[in-house]
Amino acid sequence: MGLYYQMEGVKNLVKDYLIFCGFEIGVLIFSTFYLKKYNLLLKENFRGKKIPCCMGIVLSLSWVIYFLQIFFRTSNAKWLVVAISMWCISFIGLLDDIFGDNKSKGFKGHVIRFIKNGEFSTGLLKMVSVPAVIFISSMILHKIVVQSLFYAVLGSLCVNLFNLFDLRPGRCIKVLWIFVVVLSFFMHLDSTAVVLLTLTIPFFVGDLREFYMLGDAGSNAIGYLFFLILTNNFSASYNSFLIWTVFFVVSVLNVLSEHISFSKVIERNNFLNFIDMLGRKN
Repeated sequence: MGLYYQMEGVKNLVKDYLIFCGFEIGVLIFSTFYLKKYNLLLKENFRGKKIPCCMGIVLSLSWVIYFLQIFFRTSNAKWLVVAISMWCISFIGLLDDIFGDNKSKGFKGHVIRFIKNGEFSTGLLKMVSVPAVIFISSMILHKIVVQSLFYAVLGSLCVNLFNLFDLRPGRCIKVLWIFVVVLSFFMHLDSTAVVLLTLTIPFFVGDLREFYMLGDAGSNAIGYLFFLILTNNFSASYNSFLIWTVFFVVSVLNVLSEHISFSKVIERNNFLNFIDMLGRKN
């Protein structure tokens, strides 16, 4: 009897995945065609090719709808909070994709621009609003101020880090997969995390082939998903040592990004460059 219910659970999981995967692919194809046809939201990628710049909003929308269907099925408010926070963080990235410019880069650049010129850039908006969203959602879920403050810092660093990796086709999602594989040695991922991660596959194909870009709308959502997985939202186990280790690593990488180019480091390392180039156009 137990095996029967397990099999039914697997069937429902596969059914859900196929539905959401089909939805994601359909929206991606329609949106890409529409934006290209009417020359909307197109930006040059690193090759100078003009493609839709913020299609990661479709990936985050798939995740948000998946969270909402869990909420309506279980009536667990946690999933509603996660859905709203995911959408807010992705939407903040969308604003940066549409209205952002390249006048300033990095934490320091946006702050100096505000102090010297009084310009409140979309990058600075992201620096302020992303921690606020994560803090508020954490307070609703955990009601512990210190923990929520820590999560706001950690979550923001994760979001920014994945944003920094989104400079070449497919790189951001590859980094997510690699990081999660490493995490899986220390924590058990449940079926929800697996579905969310596998929903990156159809999007990854188009990103890799340069049909569209993730944009901040997508890299923000990916960084936030990594944070959610790390902080036990989809795991049967909790590992505080792991969280502090990742916090240290993510903090160091964010600091280093102010002084070095990750792309140049990857290009100079044969192994990292091999991974980065897998599946990409030469």
